[in-house]
Amino acid sequence: MQTQAVIFDLDGLLVDTEPLHRRVFNATLARHGVAYEIQDEEFGREFVGISQCENSEYLIARFGIRASADELSREHRAEYERIIADPKNLMLMPGASILFDELQRRGAPMAIASGSPRGQVEAILRGLSITALFRAIVTGSDVANLKPAPDAYWRACAELRVDAARCLALEDSAAGAAAAKAAGLRVIVVPNRYTRHQDLALADARVNDLAQVKEFL
Repeated sequence: MQTQAVIFDLDGLLVDTEPLHRRVFNATLARHGVAYEIQDEEFGREFVGISQCENSEYLIARFGIRASADELSREHRAEYERIIADPKNLMLMPGASILFDELQRRGAPMAIASGSPRGQVEAILRGLSITALFRAIVTGSDVANLKPAPDAYWRACAELRVDAARCLALEDSAAGAAAAKAAGLRVIVVPNRYTRHQDLALADARVNDLAQVKEFL
């Protein structure tokens, strides 16, 4: 079936923000007196594709941090938003610009379906000067349930006014792939170094970078 629209995840798929999140989590541990650094494998296994509240609960349970999940989440959000406010800290993932050019050539509308708060999503897109590329931007602030629930994809398809079966979802994580499949979309995963070990069997295809997605449009 011909692809009429493409819906992108953001963190780890379109923009290389996962190293920034890992950096903030490690800074949080240090600030709370924990002499431990989360490495790539653990970060991908325990943190990627999981809500900020659950991430905070994990840190509290594992390291005995004397703070609430809400407090840790607020700390993380404030530091992360300080970092992404500087465009120098933002980088598109490999092949993104090539895919953007191809989709624009085809006249295929693009959307974002992210679990991150709207303020963070908008700051990242603005910092990379790519906001105007997207006809719809759905964030974690806009839906009742985050991925792996399908809410973000349902809403993105509705805003694009395109049937889910004719939309292609691009994801990097198992939770994201599950969300898109539950919403009825075809899904291609582009795993990064944090998610390549995850069970991505739900995806219709797996590629090495975003430029390769052109072969599946």
